[in-house]
Amino acid sequence: MKFMKIKSAPLMVLALLALSCEDFIGGDLNADPNKPLDVPITGQLGQVQIQLADVYGGSFSRFNCMFVQQVEGVERQWSSFNSYGIAPTRFDAAWEDLYENVFIELKTIKSVSEENGYNHYLGVAKVLEATALMMATDVWGDIPYTEAIQGADNFNPIYDDQTAVLYPMVNTLLTEALTLFAGTSGPIVPGSEDLYYGGTIDNWEKAANGLLARYYLHLGDYNMALSRAQQSFTSRADNMGYQYGADPASAPWYRFNNGREGDIEFHPTMKGIMEGLNDTTRLSVMDHIFTINGDTPHPYFIAAQKQDLITYREVQFIIAESEFNLSGNSSVAQTAYLNGIEASFQELGFDAAGSEYTAYVGQASVDPVSGFDLDRIMTQKYIAMFAQPETWSDWRRTGIPALSPVSGTAIPTNWDYSLNSYLFNSNSPEQMTAPASLLRGVDWLSNW
Repeated sequence: MKFMKIKSAPLMVLALLALSCEDFIGGDLNADPNKPLDVPITGQLGQVQIQLADVYGGSFSRFNCMFVQQVEGVERQWSSFNSYGIAPTRFDAAWEDLYENVFIELKTIKSVSEENGYNHYLGVAKVLEATALMMATDVWGDIPYTEAIQGADNFNPIYDDQTAVLYPMVNTLLTEALTLFAGTSGPIVPGSEDLYYGGTIDNWEKAANGLLARYYLHLGDYNMALSRAQQSFTSRADNMGYQYGADPASAPWYRFNNGREGDIEFHPTMKGIMEGLNDTTRLSVMDHIFTINGDTPHPYFIAAQKQDLITYREVQFIIAESEFNLSGNSSVAQTAYLNGIEASFQELGFDAAGSEYTAYVGQASVDPVSGFDLDRIMTQKYIAMFAQPETWSDWRRTGIPALSPVSGTAIPTNWDYSLNSYLFNSNSPEQMTAPASLLRGVDWLSNW
């Protein structure tokens, strides 16, 4: 059943896409958004980075990893969400966070940087924008972008096509950033206010290449994915993300668990996969990840967790998958596969190349020398990428691991649009009800 759309654009639309950052920058609501005011971009950068980490480790992690059966909604509304009964309003917060707190702020940072020749600052802003744009289009598909965040000039931005506009823009932003990083820095450079890398441009270059590797993987271009991945991270120290601290500045999963303990648990599907592989070491942490445990509540999901947006272990598995599909069971693919598993053990607090890791990869069911194949690569990536939203993209691409729908006949392949976007943008698609609203898919799935 389809609902009638409301075509009017009341003032409430200021809460969607056209939201001003007036309160943050002390500006005029009526100022031309294409001519940003002179604001201290050094004060904006860190806030954008925190907001991006918050939404990625918050709604993106919870919903994506629930769909791919790493976590399970078991109480209150999350029990319904787990069965795909998700109304559009549940996506309002993520939609508005990205547009209001990320895209609008980055527009200002980019404009000021371009005007003043802050080249490295501009490069960082482009990497962050590409990250946010790929996050958004990967879950929603077509979204407003070219006509978005224009304030009162346009309350009804068009929904840009993912294939024709949005994905090419991700590529453009990242490649332009790399060009900027390779050139002169400009009079102001990122420093301690850069909460991801402290102004280390080498790391931003690696991150841009890692994001390009993810981008090309989604498009099924293994040659380019491999090339970019091999120019990316060389260790876990390179991971792009934000290090949270103690309460109240704690990580998204910690805040959710402390406020809604019991709503979400570790999924029995993932537990069964790990038990089948005798993955007892990592399971010893994951199986208790939502349990209050003495003085260390929610192991791994601690207050001071680092929320990464792209990681060394993901990049290593991109190398393994791409190399395997291009060259078969090569030493390059095997080494990257083992690196990804090892980094996962380290992520959970176990020593690199320690006895737990050595025992695990020494098993015939894990040893890449014996029957090394795509199923093995993707299953190990699924485990290693626990609670990382990208796992859902991997499953949508490959169907690995084999999962059965919790309800109905299909697992969701996209998020529904936010309720506000339906209500206040006359260019929004027609609203559908769940589960149909969660089964539109996204354009790049046609490559698989």
